[in-house]
Amino acid sequence: MGRVYAILWLAMESSFHLIDWIIVAVYLVAMAGIGVYFSRRQTSLDQYLLADRSMGWLPVGLSLMAALNSGMDYLMQPSSTIKYGFMLVLGIFSWVAIYPWVAKVVFPFYHRLDFYTVYEYLEARFDVRVRTLAAGIFILWRLGWMATAMYVPSLAINAVTGGQVDINTMTIVIGVLVTITTMMGGIQGVIWTDVVQFFVMFGGLIATVWVVWASVPGGLSEIWTVAASGGKLDFWPPLTDPAAAGGIDQFTSFFTQPMTVVALMVALVVGRAAQYTSDQVMVQRLRTTRSIKEARQAFVINAAGDALWTIGLSFVGLALFAYFQRHALPSEYQTDKLLPYFMSLAFPAGAVGLVIAAIAAASMSSLNSAINSCSSVAVVDLYNRVWLGREVRRGQHTEAEERTQLRASRLFTVFFGGLGTILAINVSRIGSLLEIANKLINAFTGPLFGIYILAMFSTRARSEAVLAGGVAGAFASYYVAYHSTIGFLWPSTFGLAATLAVGYLLALAWPAASTYPGRNLTWRAVMRPDPKHLG
Repeated sequence: MGRVYAILWLAMESSFHLIDWIIVAVYLVAMAGIGVYFSRRQTSLDQYLLADRSMGWLPVGLSLMAALNSGMDYLMQPSSTIKYGFMLVLGIFSWVAIYPWVAKVVFPFYHRLDFYTVYEYLEARFDVRVRTLAAGIFILWRLGWMATAMYVPSLAINAVTGGQVDINTMTIVIGVLVTITTMMGGIQGVIWTDVVQFFVMFGGLIATVWVVWASVPGGLSEIWTVAASGGKLDFWPPLTDPAAAGGIDQFTSFFTQPMTVVALMVALVVGRAAQYTSDQVMVQRLRTTRSIKEARQAFVINAAGDALWTIGLSFVGLALFAYFQRHALPSEYQTDKLLPYFMSLAFPAGAVGLVIAAIAAASMSSLNSAINSCSSVAVVDLYNRVWLGREVRRGQHTEAEERTQLRASRLFTVFFGGLGTILAINVSRIGSLLEIANKLINAFTGPLFGIYILAMFSTRARSEAVLAGGVAGAFASYYVAYHSTIGFLWPSTFGLAATLAVGYLLALAWPAASTYPGRNLTWRAVMRPDPKHLG
């Protein structure tokens, strides 16, 4: 038995060649170089967090796409397609559904407001308690994202090298590297790093599609035939469990089904609308653009890139499904390790390194975005506002104060990078990557989104109602994700519904007075033709 294991180990060892290690090393060094280059330009908090609002729509759009799609997609999307079918590509239509909300509501609204973080708005609208609650939820949300993004490339490298590279060791290396580069380069370095990573990601995707396609005898027709016969092209699975009897059972089974088109679309629409409304990662990037028009163009680039990304990785899933109908698959690889295992079997030298670099690029683009945004929220919303009891305003600091703010930002960057690395070592205990994505990462989007909807559109809402709604939504998301039989796509939606229900009912029962100071910061008030009401 030991000899068989040794032979298998040596076979896997040969799949990751010296050229592959060189490709990955060159990529990592290049990313560090970008951080060093932009570190020389960071002389103020405005440059570090907003890049002086000098970025064009194309780099911001590519950066958005790279930040939104982590290396988790590289492993999750193919394995999820094998499990649930090609119906997952229908999620790309969620971009069409949220465009009016993002382009006509969110972008113009934030363009009128002059804040470093989206959570400053909540204090202006309500009070510091609501701002702190939202900032705390955001940090928890992004820490979950960081942990997963660090874990994924380590998982891939561990699988493709046959376990030669320890997952935790690789996670620590990636965590240290991305923390250092993010600390030095600020948001401008993050965006340009993401641009490079965007092309690395798609280069790896093209190579993956090509090799997987070529590895299936019969090519595209065989892939499509096997997928159809296996039920992987059924776009409309039952909305309820066919075995459920009676109206109540049918209703309950609708929410307990692991995957339906309705659940997928609702989860994506809620999650993406929430990101563009309450996620500092997204809003911070869009506020680096010069105009609303460029922000909208960046959104279109993001949506188009994500659609191509999703279709490509879903096709890889179908091709892998066809390939492993003819080849034995060890039980330990019938999970998110499937693509790395296939790479170890079929990829030529060099191609493995390119795809591993692409997975690392996708993960690191999410990591640097999350770390940078968490540090900006910590500095502006927690350190300055809560700890020091003051606001951070553009152009109102001395040179010495700017240096202090930069130092604090970099210290928080190191702190969050280290904390994310520690969490990444333990993230595998939650389940598959698709479950991790919806339970750990996206569960907090619903409550945050609900807080902003109440703030932007309810003149009756006061801080107490929003606080209660946000807490209720967070508990609802947590309960649905970890203590119920409800499907893993629903936590964010239930969190949104609970936040809106509790917040709105309390607003009706205990409305804000007509003199409530934040009433002039609802969406309708802010978007008046004359913005002088902002003071």
